[in-house]
Amino acid sequence: MELKNYQLSEYEEYLLERTGTENVVFNDGMVYVTYHRDNNSTELMKSNDDEFITLCMTAKEQACSLQVQKNDDDSEWLDCIRFPIDSTERDEFEKMFYNQNPDINPQPKNNPLSGSKVTLPLGEALFEFIYADFDSLYNEVKISLFLYKDIDLPNADSDMQEMINRYQIYRNYKWLINHLAFGSTASALFPPAIMQDADLAAAMLDYYKYLIMLQKEYREIMEFCFETKYYSEVLSDMTPSARYYLYRKINDMPPFVEFNEEQRLIMGEKKAQTDYDLLAFADFAQEHGIDAATLMYFHNFNHNPVLRYRCESLHEFLELELNKLIEYGAKLKCCERCGQWFTYKGNYDARYCNRIHLGELRSCRDLAAEENYKMKMAEDKALPIYRKYYRRYSARVKVNQIKEADFKRWKYEALVKRDECSNGKITTEEYIDWLEGCFPNRKRKDK
Repeated sequence: MELKNYQLSEYEEYLLERTGTENVVFNDGMVYVTYHRDNNSTELMKSNDDEFITLCMTAKEQACSLQVQKNDDDSEWLDCIRFPIDSTERDEFEKMFYNQNPDINPQPKNNPLSGSKVTLPLGEALFEFIYADFDSLYNEVKISLFLYKDIDLPNADSDMQEMINRYQIYRNYKWLINHLAFGSTASALFPPAIMQDADLAAAMLDYYKYLIMLQKEYREIMEFCFETKYYSEVLSDMTPSARYYLYRKINDMPPFVEFNEEQRLIMGEKKAQTDYDLLAFADFAQEHGIDAATLMYFHNFNHNPVLRYRCESLHEFLELELNKLIEYGAKLKCCERCGQWFTYKGNYDARYCNRIHLGELRSCRDLAAEENYKMKMAEDKALPIYRKYYRRYSARVKVNQIKEADFKRWKYEALVKRDECSNGKITTEEYIDWLEGCFPNRKRKDK
């Protein structure tokens, strides 16, 4: 079949629209993802390569032409990430790079998260993304679009120049891109790349549509795979894994998912100090062409192999996160307070998530406990009766009309009776009569 007559399958079109448009590219980054099953967490590290590839020694002349005043304040964007950010490795890498290249001035970040690690509970990146308010953020972007003008860049006659142009475009339109991308942790790690000759407004619209498309898709998948009430008469006896591959079958998707994975050796705990033969170490280093410092580093620290995944796009990572939820058999529910998905541990029937939403100081679990308590207290007719008599008798204790020991004994019995009244075992009138009769030296007033 000639290429011009080739018709894309529905699945190929599905993949193509997640790649990008003529205005913007969606798979232009690299994030390394490591899962820690011992504590059900996800570790995301934004590749640092993008930051310094334009500053490599063979392209120093081109790179220096991009030098701008380092006035970019990334704190605005980093404050949007509500999970721990570890920038230790990135800071050390920067320090080493600029020390080795003193003629290159420090550059602003291509991405505020580059070289940093973000650690969050398993599934939380997916949940946060599908509930992010991209509509409001895009409306703010539209208002600001008229402030931006097109920038003149040299023709990209080489891969290096094309890369330099792409980073310059990002820096120039950084506020627009980040304002939308940093609506969630996952999207912040995978910002789009706007093409050199793109219509800026069209590019931002394409990116917004991409985010909304993925939100809709993964909300549907979550409901299909995990919602117990969704076609319960058909799906209730099926595992989330079976339900997911049924979903793929219904939507003409292949029955397999491929991810880029690699085995990585990471530094572990420092070993106990031992005596060693310096001469033997020197001979080994010389014979194998390795410096002594590197050899000692590997000798003094344990190193453990860890499986990690390489994701180049937001949709690739969301697919990976979903598959790990299924693989690990995570327990999922929708929070009865905010309506959002969350994972829980143990065999207890969790009703509320432990997530602190924007504008709140406490989690849904804490707020629901307080709200339920207030509601219960408002409906509990025994509570104000107890409080009334507690105040009355505690006042008499202070003037020595009632002994402290008698009051403590009464308090315990009064609480037991209060619970009986709250549970309907005795009436409020019976509770009042009992309270009045506890200290008979005071007559009950007529109503």
